[in-house]
Parts: sequence; structure tokens; C-alpha cells
Amino acid sequence: MNEQRNLYLAIGISIAIIIFFQFLFPTQPIQTTSFEEDEVLEPATSIDGQGNETISEIKSRDEALIETDRVIFSNSSIEGSINLKGAILDDLILSKYKTSLEPGSDNIQLLLPEGTSNPYYIETGWKELKDTEVELPDLETLWKTNSTNLTPSNPVTLSWTNNQNITFKINYTIDDEYMFSITQEIENKGNSNIEVFPYRLIKRINTPDTINFFILHEGFISLINDELLEKNYDDIADDCNSSMPSKKEFCDNKAQGGWLGFTDKYWMSALIPDADQSINVNYRYGNNGRDSYRAGYVGQIYKVSSGESLEYGGKLFVGAKKLNVLSAYDEKLSIPRFTDAIDWGWFSFLTKPVSYAINWFFGYAGNFGLAIIAFTILMRLILFPLAQASFKSMAKMKKLQPDMQRLKETYPNDRQKMQQELMALYKREGANPVAGCLPILVQIPIFFSLYKVLFVTIEMYHAPFYGWIHDLSAPDPLGLMTVFGLVPWDVPPLLSIIDIGILPIIMGFTMWLQQKLNPAPADPTQARIFALLPFVFTFVLAGFAAGLVLYWSVNNILSIAQQWFIQRRILAKNG
Repeated sequence: MNEQRNLYLAIGISIAIIIFFQFLFPTQPIQTTSFEEDEVLEPATSIDGQGNETISEIKSRDEALIETDRVIFSNSSIEGSINLKGAILDDLILSKYKTSLEPGSDNIQLLLPEGTSNPYYIETGWKELKDTEVELPDLETLWKTNSTNLTPSNPVTLSWTNNQNITFKINYTIDDEYMFSITQEIENKGNSNIEVFPYRLIKRINTPDTINFFILHEGFISLINDELLEKNYDDIADDCNSSMPSKKEFCDNKAQGGWLGFTDKYWMSALIPDADQSINVNYRYGNNGRDSYRAGYVGQIYKVSSGESLEYGGKLFVGAKKLNVLSAYDEKLSIPRFTDAIDWGWFSFLTKPVSYAINWFFGYAGNFGLAIIAFTILMRLILFPLAQASFKSMAKMKKLQPDMQRLKETYPNDRQKMQQELMALYKREGANPVAGCLPILVQIPIFFSLYKVLFVTIEMYHAPFYGWIHDLSAPDPLGLMTVFGLVPWDVPPLLSIIDIGILPIIMGFTMWLQQKLNPAPADPTQARIFALLPFVFTFVLAGFAAGLVLYWSVNNILSIAQQWFIQRRILAKNG
């Protein structure tokens, strides 16, 4: 991947800083909660190995949906349906997000029913503690409904009564974003007592396509006992089927509240038990012809006597990992650390503030490109004292170049003596030859944090700027190989490295111009290397997100203005 190659090049110079930060802020090892010596409850589902899951014919979404009766749901953010056979939530489309910017492109299909190429759905049900003759609803049960339309203003109740006169209900409500409230009910009007426990699970058939990039986690995710736990699909397959107890610790946990599910780059499905519920968390992998992944939990055992009833609540999030939405759920619904569903990475102490700052600016500017520019100005103001001292020192260095040249001519064969005189000159004039590196070193963590934010947060997904920049999370679309869009054709991968866009060229030019304001290194070899840097960075950043290149370009322009002003003052003062 070009982006991966470019990232490796760009962060190569910051490895020392990353190591330094790792020593200052070491990451804590993940702690899992082991089970006590009691019975581990697990949901019964088709993942448990009953029959072969291979299918002879792959259906389209529309073909699969018409095979069963359904409850339709919709709000301003999502639309889809609940299958009345099995009470499975297996159809959900994100109304606000498209697969691409191409005209007529489809909306993102997040959940898909069984029979399609990549089924992905949520099951809700009950299981008996012991085998009895009580008939429980299962995946073949045909539920009745009091309404066929679920909206924020219209809750829906599914119901089914067995032969023992025990009625099971599932009550659904939905807000205007991505949150379902699901309450399971039992009304025991029969003559016998029952002992059951509830289960909820998210099931995903076939391993999804992932970016497989080291700065992004995709797979299982949970916040259990205030510990953020993450596992890739490959790891869950190895660990949960391992005979080693240490590996299987992740796959079975006891918890109080929390949340768990699957995360993609921009989307997530997560089960959220009530905060006071004690649960057993289960992660599973199976293969009966197809890879099957499951994230689920079971509640405690309930005894429902004849004439009694029971309610069991909980929530379900299925949608986009939008920061302000997750933050609102965290605050209003008391969902712990829900914003950590976004992969902030090791530098969360930087990436989180960067994301919040850009979103805050967006609230006023109404455009994420303008928000990035405002954020760049903010960073320049914060780093102003450091940059001011650095630029003053560089201005003095530039003023001293004639004196430095004379020293080289005076001591052509005595390098030690020349260095001594050079250091004395620096000390006398208050110049620091390494001062120019300090702002760059400070900028590297900010640059990487902004890159991370642009890469993992959905706010910049298909977010336009102005002109030809229609997606700040993607590279500049108008490159040299298409004559900046005048000759449209598919650029071969081998030529993509020289397909440099307009914004990276602007960035490279501003970097070159800034370099011209700095004193040239005394060493000719070093000077030649520095002269090549603007061209190298132009090629490296050409494949980066346009928002990141915009930040770097604006930062260069502000640096040039500040540096030019300081040099004019120093030269005028000493002229």
C-alpha cells in the first residue's frame, strides 16, 4: 500500500521520539478477569456446531429480505428491519454514509441477513439452566408484532406464547442516532416454574476485509471491568480454540456492565448490558464451512414462578463511531469510556485533544478544512515562544554566515581550531545552530497525532474542503499523471508514486521557501541533503490524506511569515 510505505518513510525520523514517549508513558498490560470455580453460562446459537454452514446459493440483500416477515425501522441515521423468524436484527443501512463519492453509490450496509455473502446480525434469546420440557423461543420461532414500523416515536413489541402458556416478549425502542433499547420479558401464566438465563450476541459470518494496518484495530472490542480489550480476528481463532488456559482467558470473562462487540474502521456494533447487571462474556470462533465469529454475553439465572413476570433490559449500538455521538451516549446513558471505541492509539493523550479541537472548530466553521486551518493556527500560537526563539537564533546564524566563512578560510587545515572559534562566535552572538530543529521535533508528535485522527475518525470521511478537494481523508485527487484532472485515466500502481497532487506541490514549495530563509549548513554534503528534503517530502506526503497535507502547508506558510518578520527586525536592528 502506498499509504503504508509513505507512513513508514515519514515516521522513520520520529522513532526516537516514540521510544522516548514510551519510556515516559509505558502502556499498561491488558488484565483479564479469570472465572471463579462455578458454572460458565453460554448462549446456544448456530455457531455452536450444529450442522454445516456452507450454502449453495448466495442471495442478494433484497432476495434474502423478502423470504420472511419483518418489522421495518428507520430514523434520521439508519434504516433496516428485524426478522420475525427468530427475532433477529439482521438488516441495517447507514443513511448518512455512502460507499464512495461516485454518483449513485450505495449507502453502507452494516448488518446483513443469513443467506447473503457476509451475514452479520444480532440474536436475543433465553436458555434453560437444565433440560426440562419448557419450550423456549429459538431461531425458528415465528414472532408476532404489535406494529410493523419501529421509529423513535413508535416502540415495537414482539411476542410469542408457548404451549405451557408462557409468553415471551421483546420490546424495541430506537433513538434518532444508532442506539436500540431492548427489553426481554417473560410472563409465566402457566402451571410450572422455570429457571432460565438471557443471552445476547452479535454474530459475524466470514472474516471481513480489513485494512490490516498497524495503527488501526479492527475486530473484537470490549470495555470489561474498566479494561479496554481488543483482539484481531486471527487471534480470536487461535486463542479461543487453544488448549492453553492463559490464551483462553480473553474468551470468557465475568463482568459488571460494560460493552462488547465488533469494530471496523468507522463502524461498530456493540452490546451494552445495564450497568448493574452481572454477566458472563463469551467470545467464540467456529468453522462449519465458513468462518463464524461471535461476541456475546449471558445474564444471571432467573427463576420465574407461575403467575410471575420478569424483565431484562439492555442496549445495542449499531452505527458510525462519530465522536460527538459516542460522547453523548457516554454522558447521558453512563456508558463507560464509550469514546474509546475509536482507536486513539498509544498517543491518546494527544490524539483525543486533537480530535476534540478540530470538531470544536468545525462547530463554528462548518467545514473540516477550515477547522484544520484553525487548528494549525492554534498550534502555532501554542508553540509561538519556542518558534520565536528558534527563528531568532536562525536569523542570527544567517547574519553570521560571512564570519563563519572567514573562519573556514582562516583555518582551512585545522578543523579543531575552526570549531573552537566557531563555538566562541556562537556564544558571543547568542546563536544556537541546533535551535532550528526544536520546532520540527515538537511538530512530529502533533503531525503523527493529526495523521492518526484523520485516519481513524469518521468525521473526515468524505468531508469536502473547497475546489477539487472532495474528501479530506483521501489523497489529493488531481495529480501530475492526469495533468491535474485534465486527462482522466486510471494511473498504474507503478506510476502512482509520481502522481503528485496540487496540494502536495504547494506543501513542497512552501517547505523549499522556508528552507531558503534558513542559514545553509556549513558542511556541503549536509547542505545538499537538506536541499533535497522538500522534494522528498513532496513525494512522501503525496499519498497522505489531503487534510494532513493542508495542515503541513498552512503550518509552513505561517512559519515563513513569522520567520521573515523576525529576520527583517534583526537585520534592521543590526544593519
